[in-house]
Amino acid sequence: MSYIQDPNNSKKQVAKGITYPSTSFIPVFSTDAAAQVAKPAKGTMTYSTQQTHGRIYIYDGSAWGYLNLDA
Repeated sequence: MSYIQDPNNSKKQVAKGITYPSTSFIPVFSTDAAAQVAKPAKGTMTYSTQQTHGRIYIYDGSAWGYLNLDA
């Protein structure tokens, strides 16, 4: 994964391909695969816009899972 300068803080780097459409501080990706960041910390959350209503992914320390909001 490559990194670019954080658009909100010139002293930080963020993963390339992340967009920041809101101030939620959850990285937003256009695909589910990209939302699953390499080497995440336990509790890392990302959001993918690929699904019809979007999907929030959470890393539990060993695998990625997502919140099922369709129930």
